[in-house]
Amino acid sequence: MKDHCLKALLAVAEAGTIRGAARALHLSQAALTKALRELENDVGVELLARSYRGVQLTQAGRILHDRAKVARQQLQIAQVEIQALSGAVHERLAIGVTPMVALSVLSDVWSHFRRLRPAVDLSVREGLPSIVTPALLKGEVDFALVIADPESLPDTLVFEPVMTTAFHVVGCEQHPAQGATTLSQLLDYEWILSLHAGSYSERLLRWISEQGLTAPKRIVDRNSTLSNCQLVRPTTMLTILPAVFLQPPSVRAQAGGLMRFGVPLPEAMVGVARLKRTARSASAALLSDLFAVYLRRLAGLGSASMVPRHDGVPHRQR
Repeated sequence: MKDHCLKALLAVAEAGTIRGAARALHLSQAALTKALRELENDVGVELLARSYRGVQLTQAGRILHDRAKVARQQLQIAQVEIQALSGAVHERLAIGVTPMVALSVLSDVWSHFRRLRPAVDLSVREGLPSIVTPALLKGEVDFALVIADPESLPDTLVFEPVMTTAFHVVGCEQHPAQGATTLSQLLDYEWILSLHAGSYSERLLRWISEQGLTAPKRIVDRNSTLSNCQLVRPTTMLTILPAVFLQPPSVRAQAGGLMRFGVPLPEAMVGVARLKRTARSASAALLSDLFAVYLRRLAGLGSASMVPRHDGVPHRQR
């Protein structure tokens, strides 16, 4: 199979029409059709189904398209990495991180990665899944560290669990319900939650219903963890925070003036989300591994100390 034939298939899948694909590749429609026929002859089956609505991939066409797309991405990644060795170009990585990650392990991971890959340009987009997930789907970030319900994420994403984290109900230090021991005692107050697809807040509301309880009648929907804390401090409003916000030395200062209620909540999963069938560069894989190591250390998995491996990634010393 020749490269220009695979390019033709990818372009048709993207454009949906022969005319659009030919225009994108700066080819005549005849030249593009010839390349597609040559590709079909190579594999021995039809790859395209033509109709009045345009051109669609057959089942065989989808299989070849997905493999070809990954292969071309791998080649592009290899080209960038090779050019980066000579200094011809700078390798670039773009990632998304949830506020919990940004305010806990990001600085350590960033410093560690910088020591190992000083020439890589790094871009970080902070936000809840409602912000970083669309960026993932558009290909604007290579991967994202998110708190998410894997079953609620789009099918086009793969989710690799890293750790679980506890969540707590929090309010102002002198909250009138500070002696509450059950969730039902808190549901009449106004809550601040981040209600978006796949969020922990939505999972919490489902869990409340499963417990036979009625969800809070008054909910303010906000997607900013730190501003939520600012709203809670001077009021009787309640919100939820991951445990790291209440643990020194990470970001406990951000939770100053707040108290944690001794009410059990379901744990949440923290993991790496990325597009399915997409290749990762060696630098992206390294950075992802570093996040996993530091997050698991944060979660207190094991009491062994962490020492660098030959590739610079810490591991637990036995």
